[in-house]
Amino acid sequence: MDQPSPPFSRILAAAIAAAGLATVALQTTINLEVEGSPLVAFAKLLRFFTIWTNLGGALMFAWLASGRGFSARTLLSLATAYAVVALVYHALLSATHHPIGLDWWTNLMFHTVLPAAAIGWWLAYAPAAAWRGLPAVTIAPVIYTPFALIVGAATDFYPYFFLDQPKLGWAALGGWLVALAGFFLVMGAILRGIQGLLPRRR
Repeated sequence: MDQPSPPFSRILAAAIAAAGLATVALQTTINLEVEGSPLVAFAKLLRFFTIWTNLGGALMFAWLASGRGFSARTLLSLATAYAVVALVYHALLSATHHPIGLDWWTNLMFHTVLPAAAIGWWLAYAPAAAWRGLPAVTIAPVIYTPFALIVGAATDFYPYFFLDQPKLGWAALGGWLVALAGFFLVMGAILRGIQGLLPRRR
């Protein structure tokens, strides 16, 4: 079977972008029932790394759909972020999170469908990143973590139990952060390894 043409890759990128933006918009609308203000509802969504990944990913896929691109290591970082979002949710968070109604659908999109689609696109179309660029996969969590801690200290809301500094203490928090950084590196290496095993497009 022939490989899809580059125009088809842009169509797929546009579909991922549209689905990501629509899901963020839907979740913001759902949260209006509690927050009342669209701005507040959207701002509170930004406390989650899941939203950073899905919103940022949607914007990046919109850029890709226009025929423009990103460096190979930037795309590896994006694929890694999606993989971590999916795996951390399903391994650590899903057992205590039971959304219903439209929340169930947005949750499925954020943590399963969009990550799978984004990683699939990356495996099919992204250029291979040099191994020396692997540490770049930790840039997004390094930026997000102080943001989450500052917002958490100001609002007393920590989006993930492994970032809840008042409950964990600084030592345990540090352990979690080291583990998460290592997890990002391992996931990035696994994805890059899988990519290297696949036949490359000509």
